[in-house]
Amino acid sequence: MAAASALSYYTNPIAKPGTPEFKNAPVHHFRVGFENDCAFNRDRNYTHGTRLDYVRDIDGTNRSYGFTLMQNIYTPEVHTHHAVPNQHPYAGYLALGGAYLWRGRDIGCSVEFQLGTSGRASLAKDAQKMIHSAGKMEQWDGWGDQVPSELTIQLTSRQDYRMAFVETSTASGWQTDGLLYTREALGTFAISGGAGFSLRFGRNLPNNLRVNGQEAANLCRGLIDSGTYRPEAAAYFLLLQGELDYVARDLTIDGGVFHKFRHKTCSRTPWQFHGQFGLGASYQGIDYFAGALFYSHTYRTQPHNSVLGCFTLSWNW
Repeated sequence: MAAASALSYYTNPIAKPGTPEFKNAPVHHFRVGFENDCAFNRDRNYTHGTRLDYVRDIDGTNRSYGFTLMQNIYTPEVHTHHAVPNQHPYAGYLALGGAYLWRGRDIGCSVEFQLGTSGRASLAKDAQKMIHSAGKMEQWDGWGDQVPSELTIQLTSRQDYRMAFVETSTASGWQTDGLLYTREALGTFAISGGAGFSLRFGRNLPNNLRVNGQEAANLCRGLIDSGTYRPEAAAYFLLLQGELDYVARDLTIDGGVFHKFRHKTCSRTPWQFHGQFGLGASYQGIDYFAGALFYSHTYRTQPHNSVLGCFTLSWNW
């Protein structure tokens, strides 16, 4: 009975064809996102991330498909011409993905498959050099010791669960909402699983910004549609998000599967936490978000936790 009830959220349209809600609902969604530690620290550990994703709704259903392009860059904490013992290796990851989404009022699910690469082919060295040249910052010269080039395959799934008990709405228009979510990743880049939460407080809370982040299977289309968002009106909110993961493999620390990594400098921390706090807004089909990301230690000898600034801009039409 429970399985049949959950399936109904994926197969029954939320906005019926022919209704005003269906006609006015955006079909295309495109997001650009950046994460960088320059807002709080100098380059160290996970230092920069870029992600582009596009989602198109399938007419008359609760389903969507999408495409993603992402790049992550990692460096040690000390600026040298080689790998640094007991610190994060130089590493890069570049991936192209395809995703499928099922949406509902109480349950949603997304699955993303990525084909990617590490090493020189990830263009991490080139991207960092270009960014630092434009910003007149010092160059990092230890990329000769980076994680070797290797083709990667990755499958990631995320499930969102509406927390109806935290939802409130006042006569003046203020609202709260929240969700729990689980995430699983399996592939040659990473093997991990975890769970998290997202809480928001604001006015006219938009569906597309319930969870903000650049992880795989987290796209610019919300998986839970509450039915209360009015796209013709402005929206703004505070977001608090946290996630606890168990990481059994991380290519950027452990090295690749098929090539020996001669410059392995540290050991992965299995239990990892990351949190996010930020401000979001939406107006006339454009979503804005800016905030801070906190990452606990990802390797055992890591001297400091990581804090990054994040910014995303989305267009919905």
